[in-house]
Amino acid sequence: MAEIKQGGEQFTSRWGLLCTILGMAVGTGNIWRFPREVASNNGGAFLIACFIAIIIWAVPLICAESVFGKKTRFANAGAFKVLLGGHWTWIGAFCGMVCVMVGAYYAVVLGWVMKYVLLICTGFLGEVATGGVELTTKTWTEFAMAVPAWESVGWFVAAVIIAALIISRGIQGSIEVANKIMIPAVFILLAILVVRVLMIPKAIDGLEYMFHVEAADFLKPRMWLNAFTQAAWSTGAGWGMFHVYYVYAAKDEDIELNAFTVAFGDTAAAMLAGMCVLPAVFALAPDPMAVMKSGANGLTFVNLTNLFANTTGGFLMAILFFLALTSAALSSLIAMLELACRNLMDMGFTRKQGTLYGTIFFLVVGGFSAADNRIFENQDFTWGVGLLMVGLCYSVAAMKYGVDKLWEEDIKPCSDIQVKWMWSCIKLFPIWFAGVWGIWVYDAATWYPGEWFKFWPITTYIYTPGVMVVEWGLMFLVLYLLNGAMNKRLVASNANVVN
Repeated sequence: MAEIKQGGEQFTSRWGLLCTILGMAVGTGNIWRFPREVASNNGGAFLIACFIAIIIWAVPLICAESVFGKKTRFANAGAFKVLLGGHWTWIGAFCGMVCVMVGAYYAVVLGWVMKYVLLICTGFLGEVATGGVELTTKTWTEFAMAVPAWESVGWFVAAVIIAALIISRGIQGSIEVANKIMIPAVFILLAILVVRVLMIPKAIDGLEYMFHVEAADFLKPRMWLNAFTQAAWSTGAGWGMFHVYYVYAAKDEDIELNAFTVAFGDTAAAMLAGMCVLPAVFALAPDPMAVMKSGANGLTFVNLTNLFANTTGGFLMAILFFLALTSAALSSLIAMLELACRNLMDMGFTRKQGTLYGTIFFLVVGGFSAADNRIFENQDFTWGVGLLMVGLCYSVAAMKYGVDKLWEEDIKPCSDIQVKWMWSCIKLFPIWFAGVWGIWVYDAATWYPGEWFKFWPITTYIYTPGVMVVEWGLMFLVLYLLNGAMNKRLVASNANVVN
């Protein structure tokens, strides 16, 4: 077992670790994606399917990431090298880079949310009450959809800098402290918002829709696909970020219990968000389903803003909602930038150097997404689906090293629940991957009949299977060519290598 070196960074307590990994998991996928998915999948059956997906998909992947980080005390690239040999280093680096690419455009979302917090605090809702949904649409379009969207770029830069300032001070000095504040705040803000929303006449209709179950829904393959996708993107399972945070975990940290706790804590946040958004929409919107189908951006920045502006107490509701969204998005962005920094630290860079280089990468790569929403949509599609590939890499790596061996050596000795079959579901991930990714590719191909293989320009072929495979392939090629150089540099770590 690898031990933390004297002077190495480490979480001060299990509570600090749990807040931090929960902060990584709880993000915009909980607050604006989950309610839409519940609405579009007819409520209760989808919720049950999500719980099943958490057990057989999310928890095993979280355990795999966690054990790799805790066992090796290396981030993604270094851990794959230590456990599986130097010829696997580039695979681990790919796992890390997919999350970094997600982080580069995810910072754009945080910038959008920060902008709307300022708008609401400066009287925007009063203007919307007069101008209606046309004003919220116009404001959103001029801010984020213009090409180039310079104001969006400015808020994106601010978001990256805030995250960089936090991680530059390390785990104990800033990251752990920030998450201890932000994550309880998310739950408190959402809980208050639930109480306020349920005071609105007819809000109960939204809850009834959310929790009603129709048996026929369980026979719909699309519903199961959406549930597994939601579990993956909401919990952060297979993103590589649990891996990095467990580099700083105590040697007796309970991997399986923590994975179970975080997965269901993340789901609790999503349920609270659903209990805020669905009742509000069903109570206030003339056509609730049309609002719920307006997309993440349309729901949040156009329709919900308009609904808040036209109801008593809407200012408080809007402030609570957007502050919760800000805290959730920032905690997730911190994890993504920390992942980039930690991989660089493993290669001999200091934390300040790793933070600087990671920040520059985010600003350069993410700047294109901030300036052009078509590029943002492409990156969200390409690397969002790419996270499924990361999950596959962790699954294969766990099987290569030995699923039973990892259980006996590193999970079971420190676990209070010891549910081996749940961990062993990691062996089934290639099957889940084939089904989920296969349907994604099929859908994308139908969007571009006769042109599914095209990839340039990406502003035209935003969602084609061709553009996805080409971008993945380029990343694979670059990292494969750099494999030798990375192996030579992977000498610095928070700990000694596995004995």
